[in-house]
Amino acid sequence: MESTNQLSRRKFLKITGVTSSVLALGISSGFGLVKGEVQKYELDGLDATGLNDFIFIDQTGQVTLVNHRPEMGQGVYQSMPMLLAEELEVNMDDIQVIQAAGDKEKYAHQLVGGSNSVRKSWEPSRKMGAAARIMLIQAAATKWNIDPTQCYASKGTVYQKDTKHSFNYGELVADAALLEAPKNPPLKSSKDFKILGKPLPRKDTPLKTNGEAVFGLDLKIPNMAYASIERSPYFLGKVKSFNKEEIEAMPGVLHVVKSEMPVFSHTREGVAVVATDYYSALSARKKLKIEWDNSEFERINQEEIYTKFNAALIEDQGFTKLNEGDFVKDYSNTEKQLDAIYELPYESHATMEPMNGVAYVEGDKCTYWGSIQAPIWIKGAIANSLAIKPENVTTNVTFLGGGFGRRAFIDFPVEAALLSKAIGGKPVKVVWTREDDNTQGPFRTGCATRMQAGIKGGQLTSLKHHMAGQAIGFQWPGADKTKFPNNILEGITTQYDIANFQTKVSPVELNIPVIWWRSVYSSTNAFPHESFIDEVANELGEDPMQFRIDRLQKHPRFVKVLEKAAQESDWTESRANKGVAIAECFGSICAHVVEVARNTKGKLYVKKVTSVIDCGQTVNSDTIVAQTEGNVIMALGACKSEITFKDGRAVEQNFNTYKMMRIDETPEIDVHIMKNEEDPGGVGEPGLPPLAPALANAVFAESGQRIRKLPFDINKI
Repeated sequence: MESTNQLSRRKFLKITGVTSSVLALGISSGFGLVKGEVQKYELDGLDATGLNDFIFIDQTGQVTLVNHRPEMGQGVYQSMPMLLAEELEVNMDDIQVIQAAGDKEKYAHQLVGGSNSVRKSWEPSRKMGAAARIMLIQAAATKWNIDPTQCYASKGTVYQKDTKHSFNYGELVADAALLEAPKNPPLKSSKDFKILGKPLPRKDTPLKTNGEAVFGLDLKIPNMAYASIERSPYFLGKVKSFNKEEIEAMPGVLHVVKSEMPVFSHTREGVAVVATDYYSALSARKKLKIEWDNSEFERINQEEIYTKFNAALIEDQGFTKLNEGDFVKDYSNTEKQLDAIYELPYESHATMEPMNGVAYVEGDKCTYWGSIQAPIWIKGAIANSLAIKPENVTTNVTFLGGGFGRRAFIDFPVEAALLSKAIGGKPVKVVWTREDDNTQGPFRTGCATRMQAGIKGGQLTSLKHHMAGQAIGFQWPGADKTKFPNNILEGITTQYDIANFQTKVSPVELNIPVIWWRSVYSSTNAFPHESFIDEVANELGEDPMQFRIDRLQKHPRFVKVLEKAAQESDWTESRANKGVAIAECFGSICAHVVEVARNTKGKLYVKKVTSVIDCGQTVNSDTIVAQTEGNVIMALGACKSEITFKDGRAVEQNFNTYKMMRIDETPEIDVHIMKNEEDPGGVGEPGLPPLAPALANAVFAESGQRIRKLPFDINKI
């Protein structure tokens, strides 16, 4: 995958096929805003560092898209050109993709996280395609001396209606490039879509199956050294001494130096072994003898973590988010009160490609290559850490072997940049082991949640959702801890019609770094909320599906999703071994019905998951199915695995103890996509939050055993 910052002007001209004329369009506000106006650029403005456009059409008709969003498996390498092709009226095979480097001025927003890529590009990308199509049609109409309404475009060609006259786009580019670009061209109605919403094969699939795709671990640059770093097993541990001379005498070893990387308000220290090859670096690392200073911080154990979470719930202090009616008054006067604590563990991101990256510091400049989710953030963080200007930092993006939020963090790229500087400005590739990934974090936070419900006159009249866990935002330097931590109560279905409804959070601070994990806090909030809704329905003797539908009547999209889930799962025929849950996440609504069964040995297992997702208007239905299946599998894995801590250290180091889902454990997954004209919602994450509660509710339906703590062993139910 080519990157804009890897291109010389000569190579760019070769790739794009640019000869003497090119039609180049972009969006005036970049892609940080959903809205933006189309802007035309002149060929003279193109050079190796000035590619501030997003699409180019040359005189051969070749269309080149500068994809500003990193591809980590979520499908932007396919969805971005699909948005363009739909309005431009070209085939997908006619579009080649170049990966953009990190640049805030040009692209404004490049983070892939929060399932926002399609949501933020839905209109701008289509506008560019529509503007180019209109300009090309106008150019053809002028040549034929007719009105543009007498022309139409199809498959890279403009045709004159009711004749055999035509021009391909390449023949029109020179004239079209002289026209003013329509800033806000009209877009197609969804009924006219030929590409969007269809299940098309992804453009990156062949690259990832024939070995052409370049991931961070594949990168090699001239004169590059390799580094393996032994970091403190304790988040706040400091290096006191190490056997530098002994290790530097080992074969292939070039340097042995202290390493540092920023992790929120702290600096994690380690000792880096830099060698001519990775094997030498890793082998020498294992011979390190490091004395750590671990004397001035708390080293916590797993049970103490839950003790702190539960103590915060009892103290009942913190921030109230939703406060409808009067929960306290109504709850105290109800005839029946339900009160339950749910607990969730810490989780590792466990990306199949461990963290890695190449950094090269040359004087007051730094170039970084790697599989990263947030090239603009990382560019700024490297500049800040090296005390150089942001414009002197280049961040090149490769394919990502999984991200889930971990690769949006700045720690590992900055560590590589600081190491390159420390060894005198040599390019160095830092490779994390699986054990590094699993034990160093940052992790998804664990949490405890107290759920309370008041029942009066056979009705649910009051509900409280009180969560205690670590707030990601409270870890940053200078964080204002007097304000509600953003998004920490996301994923709670507050759409339920409950007269007295309160949501609350009590942040707990621990010496454990936490960061975004797939669906972020929705992954921790949906489990207690949707499990407890099931408890209430059971207490009232109501069907859990109908209980939800009845209390979501003011939100018809939720109702339709549940009704579809009931239909596709044959809920009304048999629900004795099924559980349901629903959650909204990043603009989409997803419900799962999990069906469990017992094998011939009487062991319980997950037999089938029926998923229904409403993500508004869609781009590639095949990608939506794949992402939802991936969410189900990742969520099932999180139901059986956890990261625990003993004496302040993460215990589970590799996949032998932090177990991934296996193929033979994966149930049948049946995904259904709702069709409507709503704005596009996210796809990469909404399928995860409702899985755990749907599974727990299924277990209860089958066995009568209520699951209030994850992970759990379904085979022991």
